[in-house]
Amino acid sequence: MFKCAICGEVFFTKESAREHIKIKHPEKVREILSSLSSSSIVNLEKRGVDPENWAAGYFIAFSQEEKSN
Repeated sequence: MFKCAICGEVFFTKESAREHIKIKHPEKVREILSSLSSSSIVNLEKRGVDPENWAAGYFIAFSQEEKSN
């Protein structure tokens, strides 16, 4: 299970949690993307990774890590 660190909503899949972050909390996605260099974003795109999906997934992983500590 994945829990949104912002609003507390619970999800059974990482994909649904990632979509929730992108739709309901886009400011967090923008915050993470703004901390990356433009070359990092280009490298994600070259590897076929959507930067918004990556940022939302990063936020989820970071939130889960904080919870476990």
